[in-house]
Amino acid sequence: MKFWELINRSNFLKDNFKNIEDHFKEIEINGISNNSKNIKKKFIFFAFTGNKTNGNLYINEARRNGASIVISQEEKGKDVIELTNKDYLKIYSHLCSSFYNKKPRNIIAVTGTNGKTSVTDFCRQIWSFYGLKSASIGTLGIKDTSEQYYHKIRNNLTTLDSSELNKHLSKLYDKQISYVALEASSHGINQNRLDGINFNGAVFTNLSHDHLDYHKNMKNYFSAKMKLFTEHLKDGTCVSINLDDKYGMELYNKIKTKNFKFVNFGFNEKCELKLLQIKKIEKIWQLEILYKNKLYKTDIGLVGHFQIYNALAAASICLGLGLKQDSIFKSLSYLQTVPGRMQIVNHPLCKATIIVDYAHTPNALENAILAVKKMNFSGKIYTLFGCGGERDHEKRSKMGEVAFKNSDFTIITDDNPRTEDPSLIRKSIINNNPIAIEIPGRDVAIKKAISFLKDDDILIIAGKGHEQTQTIGIETLPFDDVSVVKNTLDRLNP
Repeated sequence: MKFWELINRSNFLKDNFKNIEDHFKEIEINGISNNSKNIKKKFIFFAFTGNKTNGNLYINEARRNGASIVISQEEKGKDVIELTNKDYLKIYSHLCSSFYNKKPRNIIAVTGTNGKTSVTDFCRQIWSFYGLKSASIGTLGIKDTSEQYYHKIRNNLTTLDSSELNKHLSKLYDKQISYVALEASSHGINQNRLDGINFNGAVFTNLSHDHLDYHKNMKNYFSAKMKLFTEHLKDGTCVSINLDDKYGMELYNKIKTKNFKFVNFGFNEKCELKLLQIKKIEKIWQLEILYKNKLYKTDIGLVGHFQIYNALAAASICLGLGLKQDSIFKSLSYLQTVPGRMQIVNHPLCKATIIVDYAHTPNALENAILAVKKMNFSGKIYTLFGCGGERDHEKRSKMGEVAFKNSDFTIITDDNPRTEDPSLIRKSIINNNPIAIEIPGRDVAIKKAISFLKDDDILIIAGKGHEQTQTIGIETLPFDDVSVVKNTLDRLNP
């Protein structure tokens, strides 16, 4: 398409490009990217000035790769459209959305500190039970109803870059996918990666300490999450909020006068989907739920009390989209856990229980350990984890406190240290606690922890979950908690 066709699809774009020179308007456009390495013939190169690098330094590389238009805030030239306004990030996202303008009819965004991956996956599972062609996008990658496994994405962002996200949504449209649930991280929302996408549903799971290296404080963190609901949703959009979470209630109080269709969930009296009772029968959660003055009973076979809220979040947004409640509540019994989320690693000769979980915040780690405490067992709880380098320093000692308080034994090891000294990260987690067991090297620590276990003990390996790499220094190496556990058990039980 020509550039003028691209910008005419959006009033926002028409307004921001109204003063460009005429020769740009007839240029043929085949793609858009902010990565010079991805630029091909007749692409637009969008030069960003980021925290770690300046895209303007790669303009010549983009030109060599075939860029026909360069958009920059700093450079000038015959092929450069210079934009100096504050909506620079937003313009990029709207251009990407305009270029990949065909998308699935129903797109919902899930935000919150914990539970995003499970909720998006549960939505896809419910839609699949319903016979709808659907997909989920997020930390694990992309999975649709035609695939058994997640399709990995090249980067590890929870919310993709605007160009990649819109391209994948367009591909899902081509596969006749009609329902998509995607994870909306605070970084992605704050950096306008979701702008231009027409959402017809949004979920808020919870908010607790995380990413304060980026947001600086909880107020800013909450504001970033709230932006999804105040700037991205149109009238009539379905919104589901966990009203049992204090930030969820604060969010609801700030947006309740908007013309949204609310299907909030929890024990709170104001919830449209009201949880009345939870009973634990062996490995099953039995729920009593009130919706539209009708009582429903359903079972959930997932490990962890918090998974009830994740399942209800998915059910609530599906109700808001108009799916029949009888089918939704019935489908909750069939939900399967997401890889790396309270995932039990079984071995026929191992009588201890080993769980791999992605918990990497104080709240998530506490929830994981408390979930284990509610399981019927007589042994000890071992918790093994580390913290990522070059990330939120404040949460390290807090995670240590949670583990030391709630576990019988705590093993501190490495996560993704990146360029930080792993020993200093471990030290900041331990924070002079004398009962900590410090074992450098995550694989060594996992093997040692398994050797400690007796029958009926439980080992929680937290922090990396589904991840299949570990970043040490500037190298990213293959590493998978589940594989290390399985290989260790095979050697111990030949």
